[in-house]
Amino acid sequence: LFLLDTAGGISLLSPAFAKTAGCKPWGRLSGFQMMGQRLDAPRCDNIDFTLGDQVFRAPVTAVLDVAPLVAKDAAPVAGSIALDLFAGKTITVDIPGRRLIVESPASLQERIAHARELPVLLSREMQGRALAASVGVPTSRGMLWFELDTGNGGTLLVSQPYATLLGLDPTAKGPQQANFPVAAGLRAQGTAFTPDMILDGNLGMPFLRDKVITLDLQAGRLWIAQGKPQG
Repeated sequence: LFLLDTAGGISLLSPAFAKTAGCKPWGRLSGFQMMGQRLDAPRCDNIDFTLGDQVFRAPVTAVLDVAPLVAKDAAPVAGSIALDLFAGKTITVDIPGRRLIVESPASLQERIAHARELPVLLSREMQGRALAASVGVPTSRGMLWFELDTGNGGTLLVSQPYATLLGLDPTAKGPQQANFPVAAGLRAQGTAFTPDMILDGNLGMPFLRDKVITLDLQAGRLWIAQGKPQG
């Protein structure tokens, strides 16, 4: 069982699962978490993930204890899958339908016929090994870029310098309620914090929970549609 973390950057293996997979971790990968903390971890290379009837190869994975990334009462996970596993492909994350779809050219055209395209930036940190996606959020002063984060279960995060632009108090130490536009007719609403982070912001499940997100990780395009709950 793996966590799907669209803002994770690089896919992770727990130390125990890396051993099961026959990998002896080596070297070091270094990156920064969104609050600015440096994170170092050894690596395993060329790990194959079989999802459905397809196999995806991760050129590099980080070996890290993933238990702190999930709720204490959640089922144990063997690792975390990030967007790097799907580099060059187009995927749809149907959150209310609980599906991950790897699109074909034909299925993509059908999918985006009922979806809305929004501006997106793809970022490749860790010397190009990582991959994450951020959606453009317009403000009166200019465009901000908020990471789309399926691994963030309950909050919206807005960096302190931009809080007032989105109707939030940058000095608040605890949670506050956010309600700001991501695009015309599309709003982010829910519990928010305004930490001193190195990103503009982060959109977690309060925004994503009822959305179907389609990402073209080759061309750098993003579509969002309203989802339907699983029956």
